[in-house]
Amino acid sequence: MRFLCLIFAIVSAIQADSNADLVNAKVERTIDLTSHLVSITNLITVENKAATGSLKSYTYTIEPAHAKNVAFIGAHSVEGKKQKAKLNVVEVSKDSDKGGLYRVDFAEGLAAGQSTQIQVEVVLFGLVSPFPEEISQNEKQLVVFKGNHYFYSLYPTKSQTTSVNLASDLTESYSQLKPTSKSDSTITYGPYENIKPFEQSELSVHFENNSPFLAVTNLHRTIEVSLWGNIAVEETIDMSHTGAKLKGSFSRFDYMRRQGGQSSVKSFKTLLPSSAADVYYRDEIGNISTSNLRVPSKSKGEPVELELKPRFPLFGGWKTHYTVGYNLPVYQYIHNSGSNFALRIKMLDHVYDDQLIENAVIRIILPEHASNIEVVAPYKVDRKPDEKHFTYLDTVGRPVVVINKKNAVENHVQDIKIKFTYNKIMLIQKPVLVIVFFFVLFLTAILISKFDFSIVPQVQEHVKSD
Repeated sequence: MRFLCLIFAIVSAIQADSNADLVNAKVERTIDLTSHLVSITNLITVENKAATGSLKSYTYTIEPAHAKNVAFIGAHSVEGKKQKAKLNVVEVSKDSDKGGLYRVDFAEGLAAGQSTQIQVEVVLFGLVSPFPEEISQNEKQLVVFKGNHYFYSLYPTKSQTTSVNLASDLTESYSQLKPTSKSDSTITYGPYENIKPFEQSELSVHFENNSPFLAVTNLHRTIEVSLWGNIAVEETIDMSHTGAKLKGSFSRFDYMRRQGGQSSVKSFKTLLPSSAADVYYRDEIGNISTSNLRVPSKSKGEPVELELKPRFPLFGGWKTHYTVGYNLPVYQYIHNSGSNFALRIKMLDHVYDDQLIENAVIRIILPEHASNIEVVAPYKVDRKPDEKHFTYLDTVGRPVVVINKKNAVENHVQDIKIKFTYNKIMLIQKPVLVIVFFFVLFLTAILISKFDFSIVPQVQEHVKSD
């Protein structure tokens, strides 16, 4: 109850402080529907109408129906048409009756009578739905999206235009709120003038979209760090096709003749770090040889491209399970000053274009005896209790940092930093254990050889000399 009261107080304070003062002078909104994700880019000209004082933040609002479908939100200041400084975005509430509320901090306070431009990018999942939900192998995939004609905001909007980019120019239907125009695969709504706060009008588009509707339902990523020179990375992935389900039987003959199956997925491309080596791709049956690896020049720093081809094409409702692993040189990712170490590595890899990872569990296995562990994540994550991992010649076990991230998209492919303390003298622990083991083994063998374990005592014969 106290938490709800706190949220209500925060929202009320935001409205009282800035609703009467800030105005969206001009909004240019672009909705990208070329994949299964919805990417919305808002270029907002914000004006402070107050007579005195300055404002430090802007409250960005998402419709109540979409508030729980947000995968990513970010903001930048804009000068002309170029992005400038990255702006801090803080989630205020997702459960408000007014929708999802996010505070965007200005790079500098917005003085009275002044205006500034900010760009807010939002990535939403689960809003592009196949319709019909089942199709035959030879049919094309049609999808439907429902949104808002107006820019949903806490503040009044003077002028707004919206461009909707589709995956193709074939549309079954689309809502028309005048003025509306369509050119090829782009629908333009507006300009609309003098829009009230929280104004809504349903925008609906029914169109053809054969892009891969892939989703990683579960991803288990293990990063095992060895200070002897290697970092082993392994990902176990459960993937499904979330598009229109296949109706009827599958014909391999028609598929090979390229008749139908436009929305199926035959292959996809995974990007690995440029220094990745010893790459493998396998499933429960064994190694999958139908894959291609392109290793670029290391001097260019380009990622390693791994083209993955499942054993069978993926249609709507079909799933696959596989494992990808590789090794990295430790010197490129770990730096230290004395006994203080810092690991900087990608929290997630680029699994495929327009990726959606519904549930990711990242386990980072640090060297044995590492202590004072500190995690610096680039965005909000759920850190689970640390675990212990035992492997060869371990005595007390290696500390494991466990992190969980829901609904990760391409924007979440960023570096995570792990700080820890490690005494370098512990590097010789395992060599010493091996030396001691063999010393004890040989010493035991020597001692055993000195004892007589025979049942009947041996009689020694003495030869008399004449």
